Amino acid sequence: METKDIALAVIMTLSSIVLTYKWLIRLGDSDPVIIVSAMLLIGSLAVMILFVSSRLQRLEAALDAKERSIRINIKGVEEHLEKKMDTYMKDTTNTIGEFSKRMYR
Repeated sequence: METKDIALAVIMTLSSIVLTYKWLIRLGDSDPVIIVSAMLLIGSLAVMILFVSSRLQRLEAALDAKERSIRINIKGVEEHLEKKMDTYMKDTTNTIGEFSKRMYR
């Protein structure tokens, strides 16, 4: 988690406290239970958003690592197949050359 994410979570929680307090003052009721519950609600929402964000970052890093390994494996298989094809091409060329020599004799 970055410090900016934590700072935004704190600002979100504080603003919910102030907003709830002002609304309750206008309504003529300043019950501290309502203010604390609003603070807990917004605080838990902020923490949940931070957890989801960190989990998405971990998943993205894992996907990048898997993509890199798959790319490396594909490249290895490609090189292996290319070597085999070169060997078969040389053998085929030699065989055709031998048949050509036999036909002209």
